Amino acid sequence: MQLQLKHRTIVDVLIGLASQTRTGARFVRRNGTAEFYPYRDILASAQAAAVGLQKRGIKPGDRVALILPTSKGFLDAFLGCQLAGAVPAALYPPVRLGKLDEYFTRTRQMLTKIGARLLITDARVRKLLGPVASGVECLEAAIDVMDLDGDGAEWRLPEVQPDDPAFLQFSSGSTREPKAVIMTHRSLTANLEMMASAFRSIPDANPEHGGVCWLPLYHDMGLVGCMLSGVYYPATVTYIPPEDFIVQPSIWLKTISRYKGIISPAPHFAYRLCYSKIRDEELEGVDLSSWRLALNGAEPIEIEGMRLFQERFSKWGFQPQAMTPVYGLAEAGLAVTFSDLAAPPLITEFDREKLATCSTAVPGAGRELPSVGKRLPGLDVEIRDANNQTMADNLVGKIVIRGASITPGFFNDPELTEAAIQDGWLDTGDLGFFHEENLYIAGRAKDLIIIRGRNYAPQEIEDLLFDVPGLRTGCMVAVSAPVGSDGEQLILLAEKDLRVPVPEADLAAAIGDRILAGLSLKPYLVQILEPGTLPRTSSGKFRRADALRMFLAGELVPPEKVTALKLFVELGKSQIAWGRFHLRKE
Repeated sequence: MQLQLKHRTIVDVLIGLASQTRTGARFVRRNGTAEFYPYRDILASAQAAAVGLQKRGIKPGDRVALILPTSKGFLDAFLGCQLAGAVPAALYPPVRLGKLDEYFTRTRQMLTKIGARLLITDARVRKLLGPVASGVECLEAAIDVMDLDGDGAEWRLPEVQPDDPAFLQFSSGSTREPKAVIMTHRSLTANLEMMASAFRSIPDANPEHGGVCWLPLYHDMGLVGCMLSGVYYPATVTYIPPEDFIVQPSIWLKTISRYKGIISPAPHFAYRLCYSKIRDEELEGVDLSSWRLALNGAEPIEIEGMRLFQERFSKWGFQPQAMTPVYGLAEAGLAVTFSDLAAPPLITEFDREKLATCSTAVPGAGRELPSVGKRLPGLDVEIRDANNQTMADNLVGKIVIRGASITPGFFNDPELTEAAIQDGWLDTGDLGFFHEENLYIAGRAKDLIIIRGRNYAPQEIEDLLFDVPGLRTGCMVAVSAPVGSDGEQLILLAEKDLRVPVPEADLAAAIGDRILAGLSLKPYLVQILEPGTLPRTSSGKFRRADALRMFLAGELVPPEKVTALKLFVELGKSQIAWGRFHLRKE
């Protein structure tokens, strides 16, 4: 199906907000109060921010980094960059205080990678960012978002072309080296139109009810799937700070109920967290019948957890057809496939033996997988083998995609671009297959575990362990390493749950027994770790390759304990670093 683009650039989209007074952005606090800003006012604030950037010498094409919490300030700064012709890149704030040194190193790498001229933050986050700014040569200034004002000067339309970068999105993949995905105005507006075409098919959808988002805005699912989709449609988006959702998951469902939210996406762990953490009494008066699209993506979908969520929250009006598995990645703008929006999730059980030994998907007993549906209009999706030849249905191979929303490449990384994109086709790095015209995801190619000729996706091993007493839910990785003449062997790295004390030897034995019973596979080693030890990406995914490398090198250590004294020391070190930064710039 040919995709008809309605806008040349995201700047054109933003200008169209001038008449939008009934839809906008709403920011909810944990105490239940909220502030609503019509998109007309959002546009005015973003234009003022654009003028402020231009007055500071920011020119079209300049890269500007944002380290900001979910707030109106984030919208002002991000959209203001685009209205100035600049290229924003949203980076994650320092949320793991026990691993600040790792955060500082990775953030410096990201700023240097894109050659950021300016860093926009706020007073609270800034207190810890001194070591970041002082170690980045290209950074000219760091400003508070509250100071980003045009002082009443008139905004000037920048010269922006469809193939210019609209923003840079750091991929949440598990590699050590940060990868900055280029999203051009053309690719961004194409993916926004693809998603909007699906959303328009929802009958009687009121744009004023729109969506609810607790996802971080530095992640593509929150940034593109919620914020920019809301601006593009346009429809109201109600924002919840991510940290509030983690502490009190019921705020998500209460907010959907209160504002009659229609669309709200999340990675799978969020549905599992709601099932396990929300008490019935927290949901008194909640009605989830307005929730038409509970998009489920960004990480492997654990079927049992999805079923438990559907069954439990049906009591409050959640409809089974609302649960919508999807597939996407930053390199595609965001969305690639949607499952049927009007039907419950399609789950098929495949012969585990044939999947493991000959990479063939045949219905039978063994491994259940959810369909992630069909491609969005404007995209082509194929399954290819190691020789880059197209494969028939029901054969597992690498997933490649082509279309209007695909990135032209990675910023300042021609080698990675050439390796990932050939003749317009992007190698996603994922494995999958088509069965009865639906796409199924089989795992990540680089994470595939091959033991004695059998293929195992780490997820199918990890999914067996979700309810082992004494194990932190979802906090384990399955990896493999060569062991002498025995070849590749399975290693489990798992974090213990301090709230459910189980002797480490007993916990390791329980994990081994569960895997043996489920897969007839005996782990070579089960290593029990302290909470917070496993390395994560900015979006919370575990970095499996890094975890294995660090474990083998003896570097897999728990985070430092965060005490008032440690925080005081870090704040002091940050102030000193800020002083060095300002001296260097004078």
